[in-house]
Amino acid sequence: MLSSEYCCAKATACDDTGLIAKYIYLTDPYIYPCICPSHACEEWQRIIKGCLSDNNSIYSLDTVSVAKHNNSIIGVACVIPCGKQLTFIDSDKIPTSIQQGLNTAIEGYFKPLIEESANYDGYNIINVCVDPDYRGQGVGSLIMEHCISEYGSKTLHLDVIASNLSAIALYSKFGFTIESKYMGFSGNDIGLECYHMIRR
Repeated sequence: MLSSEYCCAKATACDDTGLIAKYIYLTDPYIYPCICPSHACEEWQRIIKGCLSDNNSIYSLDTVSVAKHNNSIIGVACVIPCGKQLTFIDSDKIPTSIQQGLNTAIEGYFKPLIEESANYDGYNIINVCVDPDYRGQGVGSLIMEHCISEYGSKTLHLDVIASNLSAIALYSKFGFTIESKYMGFSGNDIGLECYHMIRR
């Protein structure tokens, strides 16, 4: 069990948006590198900062939770309400330098995610990330406990890469079961085997 130095709660305007952007980026090795080569890229930082201030974005401050150790962010979870038409980023805010990669990610990942979530019930957990230095210490469980405490009275959805066995084990521990298998976005023409998991 983690000590009181660890906590997980909904993000606030006082939280470090640069760290939130970092952990959203580190969630998936295919989606975000398609947009920018690094989480430290100015364009990526600007995109997430803009999203956090937009109530209609899937990365609105209202939908992001942060795990902390001694008040420093060490992980994130992003949970969006299903049944709503949300956005990722307004097209007029896309920096020219990353427009092609971002459009690829929007068409291949974000647009289908938003359309599917609009047809689900409950909530969709779209990002869970723990800092690599803190993995294996129970922080992932802390994040999932928080998500279930906040949203678990309704159906919870999430998607996971089939080869990510540690994440699947974590989600299964909290009552998620594999509902379907599909080929997800990999940033190129190669299909990526993924699972859609549900906790009812």
